[in-house]
Amino acid sequence: MVKPNWNHLRAVLAAAASFAAAAGVLALAPAAAQAETTGDHCAYDIVRDDLSCADSPEAALAANSVGIQADTVLVRLYDQANYGTANGTFTLTAPGSYTCSAAYSPVEFTVTRMGSFVNRASSAHTYRSCDVKLFDSADATGTSSTWIDNLANLDTAAGGWSNRASSFQVS
Repeated sequence: MVKPNWNHLRAVLAAAASFAAAAGVLALAPAAAQAETTGDHCAYDIVRDDLSCADSPEAALAANSVGIQADTVLVRLYDQANYGTANGTFTLTAPGSYTCSAAYSPVEFTVTRMGSFVNRASSAHTYRSCDVKLFDSADATGTSSTWIDNLANLDTAAGGWSNRASSFQVS
């Protein structure tokens, strides 16, 4: 009869448990750990928590999409008034064919990850029954705008919101 080496067996089991725990932590790590790319045009997939930036709005959307399923644009913020794209855009997407509820409550998404687009929005366009509320502080705190559907010049919103948004909510 062979006697097991209990010390060796305990060491192997401890190493296996440690590896399994580490693998579990890695599996649970959010997609936000991915590096953001450079570029003036960013697309943010709210469901996957994935921000991709590129040199054009189309390239940012292409970098942000996964496989054959197209992303649905919910909100696009522009660095220029009148929806000008020359200086940059921030596009919020969701996979598939998501449509907002068209009601202000409950809030459907809170966007606190805007990359280099903080304090740059000068116009806003919403899609798929969505509206956007801008906040002047991170984490959707501080002073907020009214709910905005489409606005070619955010300076005309009550309180003047051009180049002021640090985060926003969508409903």
